[in-house]
Formats: sequence, structure tokens, C-alpha cells
Amino acid sequence: MNITTTARHYDLAPSLKDYAETKVQSLKKYFDHIVNAHVIFSLEKYRQRVEITLHVNGKDFVTLQESEDMYLSVDRAVEKLEEQLKRYSGKLKRRKKATGLGEVSGNVVEEE
Repeated sequence: MNITTTARHYDLAPSLKDYAETKVQSLKKYFDHIVNAHVIFSLEKYRQRVEITLHVNGKDFVTLQESEDMYLSVDRAVEKLEEQLKRYSGKLKRRKKATGLGEVSGNVVEEE
């Protein structure tokens, strides 16, 4: 998984960058096919915003969180993405389990 970070309107501290990257890496346990992640940090007066975009095979997951603490914003954004990924992987599993319209489920009893 490629992780890119962008900081808008301020200099990004290396500790915050490492923290965010480890949190985003932890999302791998919920869904294996994450292609890349883009983390955007922005600072506007008292609002500290974190936007995380995950690109998964053919689908994008985006979350935006803001608070007065950048670390708290990262935590909340990762929690939101965890929920989205769990829901998406469950959806894929249900779709895979479902039988198609043309298939017959169960045993066929033959009469003589």
C-alpha cells in the first residue's frame, strides 16, 4: 500500500506523519486489497482537519474529520474508515455466498 501525506498551511511534524502512517497501515487487517492511501492535513485557525482517501480496487473511501487536536482527528478518521471497510468486506462476502439466479440450491429428488 502506498501512503502519501500532504500538509496544507503548516509544516508537518515527523511524529504526526509517522503516527498517521501507522494508523493507516493498521487498516490492512480489515481489508487486504487497499491500493493506496492519501492523508491530507490542513490547519485553518482553530480547526485541525484530516482527510483520508483510500483507493480499493475500483472503489474510493473518503473521510474528513476535524477537531482541536490533530491526533484526535486522525483517530476519528481511521475509526470511520474501519467501519466503512468492515461494511464493504461484509458486502463482498455476502455477494459471494449468494446463489445466482440460474443456479439451483438443494438436492433434486428423482421420481420413478
